[in-house]
This record gives sequence, structure tokens and C-alpha cells, in this order.
Amino acid sequence: MNAPNFGIVMSHAPGFTARWDVVDDARQATLTAGVERARALVAEAEPDLIIAFVNDHFHNFTLKGMPPFCIGVGDVHEAPGAAAAEMLRIPERTIAGEPEVAMQLLECVMAAGFDPAFSAELSLFDDLSVPLYKLYGPERSLPPVIPIVTNCIAPPMPSFGRCYDLGAAIGYALETIDAPYERVMVLGSGGLSHWVGTPRTSEINGEFDAAFLAQMRAGNIEEMRMWNDVEIDEVAGNGALELKNWILALAALGPFTAQQLAYAAVPEWLTGMAIFAVTPHD
Repeated sequence: MNAPNFGIVMSHAPGFTARWDVVDDARQATLTAGVERARALVAEAEPDLIIAFVNDHFHNFTLKGMPPFCIGVGDVHEAPGAAAAEMLRIPERTIAGEPEVAMQLLECVMAAGFDPAFSAELSLFDDLSVPLYKLYGPERSLPPVIPIVTNCIAPPMPSFGRCYDLGAAIGYALETIDAPYERVMVLGSGGLSHWVGTPRTSEINGEFDAAFLAQMRAGNIEEMRMWNDVEIDEVAGNGALELKNWILALAALGPFTAQQLAYAAVPEWLTGMAIFAVTPHD
């Protein structure tokens, strides 16, 4: 099996599908162009397996049990299920998993010193459903997807550094697994700056977003590895902690070149919205 050779990292928001009409024409045009370019690049890459780094919104896990990481090992995953589809205003969809590869991946990262949970019954909300809808539409068939869910909402959470290390371990493990996949894509979903369920809800820190976008364009996430949750929460919001999904995907890919496809601040959807295509380089 080959290491990941392509990736998309992008923001998610229920409003990206459910409240499109509340955004002005200029930002709609920016995001539409970015989605169309991302969709074309995915079609060109023709991935035969997707490793998706996402986060739960108390959809699968609650404070009764909140693992730092969870690998989806099911034969299928809901993305979205019926109730979520109605809320997101997109069709209900059941996507294929890859349980054999997922279990091998779980065993590899456990041998490397990580202890993720695993689930054969994940139901994904906007974190995965919206990006897949934007990248594939309702009509194109999807390759198998292995979702890897990170706790980005309920302290204590895994650090950005820990996420980087797990992502790197996943990238290494994928090269060692015996499976007939040659075009592996990583997908990282979340962010950028936003506050959820606080007095600062709908606020976006444009300066933070701009600085982060510049780091991405430079292919430099070293500073990101050192980010502190409390500091990021203060300057960019609790929702910016979802960028852990980006660092997981980027670390799995290895040294990378990033192409910014879109950015728009969308307080109507509570978040800064960005889309990048990423490819590895030596």
C-alpha cells in the first residue's frame, strides 16, 4: 500500500450546505470557485482510499465517554444519517469503510505507542458529510473512507503536538500495510477561527486566519506543533481547535506543498472558511 499522495484540508460548517443563501455573491463566488477547483483536483487524483481526519460534535461521543482519538473500522459509515441530512440539506448517504485496513492501521499505531479507540458504528455530521458532498457532489461514487475522529471539543484534549505525532505515525503505517491501494488521499476538516457557544459566537479573527493561511502556503506547520490549546482558544476560538484535524492530515502526508483554493470569512456560518490542496514533496 502506498503512502498518501494527495490531500484536501478545508473548513466545515452546516451553513456551507444548509445556509448558502445568507452569504453575499462575492463570497459565494470565492467559495464556489474553490470547491470547483478542489473537486477537479480530486477527480484528477482519482483516490482509491480516503483517510479522513474529522472531529465529533457530541454526535457519536458524549461526556459519558470521550476518547482522544477514534478510528472508524466499520464496513459502512453514515455521512450523513437521516436526521443530519435534513439539518444539512443534503441527501442521506452511506459510505463504504475499509475495516481490514482500518484494523491494521489501529494495530500499527498502537504498536507505535498510541491508544486510540475504535468504532464500527460511526455516524458523521458536517465534519465529514459536508466536505464529501462538496468534493464529490451527490452523484459521484466515493472510494472507501476510513474516518479518524479527534476530540476537539471537550477538555482535556490531545495537544497539537500529539496530533502531529499520530498523523506522522499513520502516514508511516500506511506504507507498511499490505492492501491494494495506490492512490491514498488524506482529508482534514475543521476550523478556521471561530467561537461556538460562547459570547464571542460569530466572531472571526481575520488576522489569525491570514497568518495561518500564510504558514500553509509556505508549507510550514512547525509552529503549529507548539500551539497551546488555551492560547488558541483565546485568540482564535474554541472552534479553531479543529485545526488539529489539519495537522493530523498534513503530518500523515509528510513535507508538503500547499495550494490555497479559497478563503472567506463567513460569520453567518460562524467561521473562517478555507480550502487547500496539498501534495507531498521530498
